[in-house]
Amino acid sequence: MRTYLLLALFLISSSVFANPKEDRKDEQIGVAPNEGIVYSLPRTGIRIHVKAKQEKFFHGPYFQYAEALLGIKNAPTSDFESWVITDIQIETFSEPDPDQVYKAMGNAASMVSLTESGVLAGINKEQSTVSEPISVSTFLGNTKTPDFPFTDLSLHPFYELGDSTTNNAIVTKSIEEKAQEAAHTITKLRKRRFKSLANAYEVQLPDGQAYELMVTELGNLEDDYVALFVGKSYKKTFEYSFDFIPGENSVSGEVAFRFSENKGVLPKTDLSGKPVVVDMKKLDDLASAQNKLKTAGSPTEGRSGVYYRMPGKAEIRVMNGLNLMAVSRATVAQFGTVASLPVSLMDGSYKISFHPGTGAVKSILKD
Repeated sequence: MRTYLLLALFLISSSVFANPKEDRKDEQIGVAPNEGIVYSLPRTGIRIHVKAKQEKFFHGPYFQYAEALLGIKNAPTSDFESWVITDIQIETFSEPDPDQVYKAMGNAASMVSLTESGVLAGINKEQSTVSEPISVSTFLGNTKTPDFPFTDLSLHPFYELGDSTTNNAIVTKSIEEKAQEAAHTITKLRKRRFKSLANAYEVQLPDGQAYELMVTELGNLEDDYVALFVGKSYKKTFEYSFDFIPGENSVSGEVAFRFSENKGVLPKTDLSGKPVVVDMKKLDDLASAQNKLKTAGSPTEGRSGVYYRMPGKAEIRVMNGLNLMAVSRATVAQFGTVASLPVSLMDGSYKISFHPGTGAVKSILKD
């Protein structure tokens, strides 16, 4: 009797501890989430990279004697700052489209793979995506310049000893006399550099690197003295990036940024510069062909809850007034067509990959 009682207790305890394990196993295997999985399709943005060069110019202190003493005409007479755009590049980027948000239901909900931003990346297949760097433009840059760029005005003193008429007081030289001495120094430097290059000295000059350094320094010294007449400039290049996201139709006259020859590249909110605009022409022939092949009104359309894009194409122009600054052709996701994935591909035997940048189907492989 005791043996039967122990056996009954063992069977009861086994059933009590076994049922929770089976329940947990069912939970681990699971089924598709009842509420579905929300995801987005991507949209394409346009990023314009701009390079601009700033020049700050300081007129020479002896500019009025440039023609008389050196034969240089039209030497600048005042300081100025100027900007010029040297390069424009166009590229695309993607982000989730708030107008294309869907919910995958049924088996598809348990098989979808999303990017970190919630864009559909794959079905029944793990996808590895790379994060895009954040594009930042700063308008705080400026070319650093000295308070007074002309520190070496002459090799000679700026004064001379007086005579009895001035009671032997020190007399300051006039600006014309200083300019004459500077011009005379330029002439001597040119002669010495010529003789060095022509090897016209009686004493043998040093060779190799020492000779090259001597000639280079003579040239630099001459340039510094010529700058006393023609002025000196400081230049620096700055880089900017501007983002623009079009809708589903062509765009004309969208202001990307503004530009001033005196202030440089400016945000589009700064009305002191002229607008630089973007025109995007949607190539409707591609979208039209896509719509013709799309299965519209099918009884099973949309039942899978998985949608993808057939991206379109666009011609992009960057204009500064009537001047064309850059032109390009690009794939634009929202210029295309949205279609649903067939239910027959959602039975778990297919691995489907999407291009996260455009939402287009990348590959369909049978497992």
